[in-house]
Amino acid sequence: MTKDEVFKLLVLIESVYSDCICKDETVLQWFQFCSEMDYEKVLTKLKNHIRISPFPPTIGAIAVFHFEENHFSAILQDWMNCNRKSNKTGSIPAWLVEYSLRKSV
Repeated sequence: MTKDEVFKLLVLIESVYSDCICKDETVLQWFQFCSEMDYEKVLTKLKNHIRISPFPPTIGAIAVFHFEENHFSAILQDWMNCNRKSNKTGSIPAWLVEYSLRKSV
């Protein structure tokens, strides 16, 4: 997000919440924290916040952080499917027995 976009957010917050006045330090903090966020997503969260709250938002209330996508769930699912095919007896591996409700046969 650019400084201009952060400034637009703060102007919107000040215009909606008349008691909220951003100090210079506040503006600098928002610039620092919002630089890695997506403007459109934060603006969407801000609009939702405005609809439901009579109080100005904190950065955390409208923050949208970018998370790296990982494929752990797909890898785990593939591993489970592979083990299910190779384990025709339906028994649970020894290392998993103590954590399972189903006991090995």
